[in-house]
Amino acid sequence: MTAPTTPTPAPHTFLKAGHDHYNAALRLSQETPLPGPADHLAGLSAECVVKAMLMDFFGAKQDTPYGKPYSQKTANDKRMLHEHMPKVWDQLQLIASGHRGNLIRQQIPTLNPFSTPSDEWDVFHRYRDGDTFPPQRLSRHLATALALIHAYESAK
Repeated sequence: MTAPTTPTPAPHTFLKAGHDHYNAALRLSQETPLPGPADHLAGLSAECVVKAMLMDFFGAKQDTPYGKPYSQKTANDKRMLHEHMPKVWDQLQLIASGHRGNLIRQQIPTLNPFSTPSDEWDVFHRYRDGDTFPPQRLSRHLATALALIHAYESAK
């Protein structure tokens, strides 16, 4: 009799999801002006690409098929969960180091564009009327998501 085995987690698809969310956000912003859903997808795109960077370049892990990625903190060996924007942006800035970290930081804004004080992006905004968002918000978030995609590609 053999002992049961724990299934191996499937490889993450954060980068692919980031591309898909970006393309969907771009379509929604151009073909059918839906600023709320487009902005939400732009934020999810950026979040996914940041998670791909954290996992592929900076040692974050995802132990279960649908688990949240995390990094080990040095103090007390506690996990730093990588959840949603704007927090994961700040975590990337904190963790990114070395040559890849410098390549990435050179290509993305220094200040977190998802935590603009009067207009912070939040995953719960999917429940809000997008017409209430400032018009430049979607442009800023789309541009940032694309900059993250390019930064990932150049850091490979």
